[in-house]
Amino acid sequence: MQPKKIALCFLIYDKINNEELWWDFIKNIDKNKYNIYIHFKNTTKSLKYFEKYKLKNTIDTCWGCFSIVLAQNLILKEAIKDDKNQHFIWLSGSCIPLKSFDYIYKYLDTTK
Repeated sequence: MQPKKIALCFLIYDKINNEELWWDFIKNIDKNKYNIYIHFKNTTKSLKYFEKYKLKNTIDTCWGCFSIVLAQNLILKEAIKDDKNQHFIWLSGSCIPLKSFDYIYKYLDTTK
């Protein structure tokens, strides 16, 4: 049986604040346990560790607009292509992980 995966779904403006912290969060984790999807508004900055996870297609978004829902739908459209993604964690560019990946992975309820 393949392990369940966590989809880390970032909605960012142009960068992930504390990108080093996120890199430390996943760098030694089995890649079969997670996927990363990043929808960005502005492409002027490149990400040091996560550039390859940016979606190829994005839409123009604005704060408080329905376009945010459409951006989330784009991420979900990509994420459901991998049927092992069982949990979807929505993140902004300013979020930080407070628990270890292993802790989160172990305690996610697979019945939900």
